[in-house]
Order: sequence, then C-alpha cells, then structure tokens
Amino acid sequence: MEEIVEALQAQVDSLTNNMHLERGRKIYFQACMPCHGIRGDGRGPAAKGFDPAPRNFRRGVYKFRTTISGALPIDADLERTVRVGVPGTEMPRWKDVLSQADIKAVVQYIKAFSPWFEDPYALPLPEDILKIPEDRPFEPSLASIAAGRQLFVEQDCVKCHGENGKGDGPQADELVDDWDVPIRPGDLSRPYFKNGKRDHDIYRVFTSALNGTPMPAFDDLSDEQRWQLVDYVQSLEQRKGFVYWLFRENPNQVRHPEPENAEASNSGG
Repeated sequence: MEEIVEALQAQVDSLTNNMHLERGRKIYFQACMPCHGIRGDGRGPAAKGFDPAPRNFRRGVYKFRTTISGALPIDADLERTVRVGVPGTEMPRWKDVLSQADIKAVVQYIKAFSPWFEDPYALPLPEDILKIPEDRPFEPSLASIAAGRQLFVEQDCVKCHGENGKGDGPQADELVDDWDVPIRPGDLSRPYFKNGKRDHDIYRVFTSALNGTPMPAFDDLSDEQRWQLVDYVQSLEQRKGFVYWLFRENPNQVRHPEPENAEASNSGG
C-alpha cells in the first residue's frame, strides 16, 4: 500500500509540475519572449540595441542572488527580479501585472532553459544561502562613512568605480564579463542601482558578488565593515536638493539614466 501511495503521489507531483510549466510557458511567450527570445538566449526580436542585453537564461548565470558567489539563485531570487524589475534597464517590474502565482510559474519555465537547474549537485545547499541581517548594528554616521571610504580605497574599489564612484576608474575600460564582452562598472552616484538601492540590497551585493562579472564577493570583510561600506556608497549619490528628496521615486522603480549630454541627445548628435 505504501508503494502505491508513493507512486500516486509521484504522478500527482508530475502533473502539477507540468501544469505549472505550461502556465509559465504561456506567460513567458506573452511577457518575456520579445526580449529574452524563444530559446531564452536573450535574443528576442525586441532586444536589438539593448544595453545591457537581456539575460541569457540558458547559461544559468545570474547576478542578483542571495546565494554565495558562483552558486545558482534560489527561486525567491528569480521571483524578486521578475517582481521588482531591474532599475535603469529595459527590464520592467511585473508585480502590478502578474499575480504571485503567475510569477512563480514563469520562474519555473525560465529555469527549464538551463540544464544546471536539473542537476541536483548544482543546486544551492542550505549553507549556500546568505544570511542577510534584518537590522543594522548601527545607524549611518559621518564616522561610518569615513570608515567606508577607507575600505573603498583599501579594497581597490577605486580601480573600477573611480575616486568618486562614478564608474570611471583606471581599469574601467578594460573590464569584460565571463564571455569577454566589455562591461562597465556601476556608477555609484546614480539614484538607482540595478539590484536595488536600499541598504540591504547593497549589503547583499558585497556578500554575494555579481556572477558573470568582475564584481567579487568581499569575504574578508566583517559585518561592521560591510555596513560601513554601505554607508559610504549611499553617501555618493548626487542628490538634488530638498524638492528632489521630497518627491523622489521608489528606489526600486524602473528609471532610466539621463543622457550625459542632453542637448546632443535631443538633437540626434
């Protein structure tokens, strides 16, 4: 009897998984395929000229995760990206369009593009999932910003991000991703980051790294030092006075960077 119950449960699980995949497939072809492509390779008909290009799901390499450097993301990581989008890129937030059930279904379909998610030896272990503190150990201060600035220099962040965090360091033009495609370091003075602008978002990047890019994990930093570095990075934002602060958008809302030369951009130059 026990064997019969297990066999029936396996059939139910298989049917449920197939239903989720079919639901995810329909959502993917309606919402994701134009950019990410039929094969999930980031070469959809609407993707031409995108910078950065849409994610190639077939590689199984994701920058935005709560897992250790080099590990696959967990479902919650992929669902978060679908839900809130990637600020400063063409990837919108879908939380106002898709239900949570739809987001979960499309994530399962996206995972099916890469064989890594089918390999039990490649899946993250419980110890691979990072423990991001819910509460900060101290509030931002001039002292923590100064300590973060010192860490920024000591950890050679200036080589890529530049003295003022604008992404113009001496090695910025030499950087490539894991596929030898040129990649620019982030401009830390912008009012948005692709992985979110909240303190915990920045802390997560220091801890998890950005897979596929030259951005490493800072494993040798203490918890206190990570928060100091967070405070310094937050201090780099070029604020625009009280009115901007009062009406500024949600830091996770999709916003596009202003052209470096607005006049030339408007004139087609």
